[in-house]
Amino acid sequence: MRKKNARKADPWSSDEELVEQILDGDRASFDLLYETYFPRVYRFALKRLGDPGEAEDVTQDVFITVHRVLDSWAGNSSLLVWIFGITRNTVNRRFRKPRPRLDSVEDAATEVPSREPLADEIAEARQVLERCDTVIREKLTPLQRRIFHLKHLRHQPIKSIAAALGKSEDAVKANLYRMRNSLLAGAPGLKGIVR
Repeated sequence: MRKKNARKADPWSSDEELVEQILDGDRASFDLLYETYFPRVYRFALKRLGDPGEAEDVTQDVFITVHRVLDSWAGNSSLLVWIFGITRNTVNRRFRKPRPRLDSVEDAATEVPSREPLADEIAEARQVLERCDTVIREKLTPLQRRIFHLKHLRHQPIKSIAAALGKSEDAVKANLYRMRNSLLAGAPGLKGIVR
């Protein structure tokens, strides 16, 4: 039996009760957990990383991990302490990422550059990206934009996306299919690039 770890600052009666509700599939309970702890996790990651974009990525990774492994929380510590353990590990993994190799100026000067894109190719690519951005902003639903972000910018597998959003894998796949069609219709230059 888990011991009570209720905190006066938390809007729920006990961590155990909240975890049980989430594990029973109560989406609102996970949303409450997310909304309560997101600012703390984000501030911690921002303080350690110094980059708002990286801190937001880490925070999203933390809550995806929390959702995925919540059933392993044993109740030996408060839920907040457990989440901060995941946060600390996620931040530390960011520090261990290999840094891009910087070549010396001399090495770069001796290398023969590959064919550079022509100005009209660059202009065309920019137009396609602008059309793509417009389609994403104006044609996709908020859910589809979230799926797009997780799949194409965060490179999350469909199974993880489905778990994080509380949707079936088939629903995620159907949304990906509709997004692909919307992008191809709105930005025809993507044909052959978008799979």
